[in-house]
Amino acid sequence: MGFDAQLQLLQHHFMAGHLNRRDFIKRASVMGFSMATISAALAACGGGSSSTATTGSSATSGSSGGASTTPTTSITVNQNASPVASGGATPTGSTSSGPSGGSVILARGTDSDNLDPVTNDGNVNIWLFMNIYDQLITVANDGLSLTPDIAEKWDTSPDGKTFTFHIRSGVKFFDGSDMTVDDIKWSLERAQKTESSPWLFTLEQVDTIDSPDDSTVVITLKQAWAPFLADISMFNSSIISKAFGTKIGEDKLVDQTMGTGPFQLKEWKKAQSMTLVKNPNYWKPGLPKVDQITIPVVTDSNSRILQLKGGQVDGIIGQNDIPLSAVTDLGNTPNLKVYKFTSTYNNFIVLNTRNAPLNDVKVRQALNYATDKKEIIKSLLFGNAEVSNSFMPNGALFWNPDQKGYPVDVDQAKKLISESQSPNGFKLEFQVLSGNQLQLQTATALKDMWQAINVELDILQLEQGVMTDNYRNNKFQARLTGWTNDIIDPDELVSYAILPESTQNYHTGWTNQKAIDLANEGRTTLDESKRKDIYYQIQQIHMDDAPFVYLYVLPYIDALNTKVQGFFHHPMGQWVFANMSVKS
Repeated sequence: MGFDAQLQLLQHHFMAGHLNRRDFIKRASVMGFSMATISAALAACGGGSSSTATTGSSATSGSSGGASTTPTTSITVNQNASPVASGGATPTGSTSSGPSGGSVILARGTDSDNLDPVTNDGNVNIWLFMNIYDQLITVANDGLSLTPDIAEKWDTSPDGKTFTFHIRSGVKFFDGSDMTVDDIKWSLERAQKTESSPWLFTLEQVDTIDSPDDSTVVITLKQAWAPFLADISMFNSSIISKAFGTKIGEDKLVDQTMGTGPFQLKEWKKAQSMTLVKNPNYWKPGLPKVDQITIPVVTDSNSRILQLKGGQVDGIIGQNDIPLSAVTDLGNTPNLKVYKFTSTYNNFIVLNTRNAPLNDVKVRQALNYATDKKEIIKSLLFGNAEVSNSFMPNGALFWNPDQKGYPVDVDQAKKLISESQSPNGFKLEFQVLSGNQLQLQTATALKDMWQAINVELDILQLEQGVMTDNYRNNKFQARLTGWTNDIIDPDELVSYAILPESTQNYHTGWTNQKAIDLANEGRTTLDESKRKDIYYQIQQIHMDDAPFVYLYVLPYIDALNTKVQGFFHHPMGQWVFANMSVKS
């Protein structure tokens, strides 16, 4: 199909029910797409029927890192590295008492393309600018809970519709100016109303945003909505300097920044490197610990590894920038350390349950039992993954770690096949992306495994556009896909996997009314223990009905020189540089 990434993302949210047809057309028009292109995009979605806008091998959510196009020209964006306070005075009130930690060079394979929290659409942007901007509240490092950020505390009304945020005092932007409730209100309203933003669905339940005094922001919802706090902690609700954004023009926020976070953009040589410098006004005492971070773009994986081993760079941190085959070697290299951080990148096989033989639950369960996930992880992923037991990522909020999942049990799989409507086995078409070696290897491994239960796998390699069209139009039997979380709350993922109006449940055609009822109940249930029980029940129903073959969860993998300490890769994806230091 070749759709632009932003148009794909609009399709993604249209099919998830976050946009109606009118809003889709309006936002796509604002983005500059022609009506012919918009009509084609809607047609690909079925014109209003459930479909998905994801592409390639995984139906990942919008922030999970669709590849960005690297600019072909070199443009340097210079910003003042020596900030001045309002009126030109020397900055005062700095809370940074950390030692001067020198500089760090961290390589990645793809450059950012848009640092505006509201209009960006990729991990290459989000993972970086989360070090520049703060939000009212943020996701804790465990990836499971919310913690104060710009708001030092908040209150929720008994009816769950009004949230009162008490704003931290003494917070300053990088240029030394005070952050005010006016900056917060402006930032949130911009996130709520910017038509070109693909993230408007996170704030669709917001009715009003008020600032009754200099230290309070009150947000009132249209109805009680359990995921709201998770939504407001998302990157698009970052707090930006209103004065700065107004002065330079909001369109310039794609490559110029002014936040209250630990670092600030100093220089951006597009397609070459980006330089961040320490925010001397950062409100957390003693942080950040390093003075400067340089992030060069090294597109070739072999070159990245050679530069890390040779000391030209101090780390490799880009998404999927370390080949899994190189992890052991890097881990055994003196002065280097490989880190595997908890992620939400779940991988699985979706099964089209509309027709025989996959409309038989015993067949679907048999495929799960016949799949040796540990062998796939060992042989194809070099041990760099964990077995998946759910459609939810391991470690995510309300994921059930005690759910048994499907252990490999060929005898049980044979028994289920013998009891099914296809007792003598069957032929099954498995679609993979042409040129994707890991997909082909995985399908080949499954072909061998499933032969044991008389399932003959016919591997069909297809080009990207055909793969995408087949998926959207339900023209497949089985194919690989995946998911990464945008927010800590399970509501978004559950809407994809359980509610048929979203994406026909990943285009499986599977529905379960009890699971649907529970999913809708989970959105408006405010009691955490009750919500946990709801999502545990949903996971059990999904596992029992087996519209997926669960596979594995891949971690975030980064490699750094041992002199670099305190680097953290957050479960939600962003790099956390604030605590990073350099050991002499």
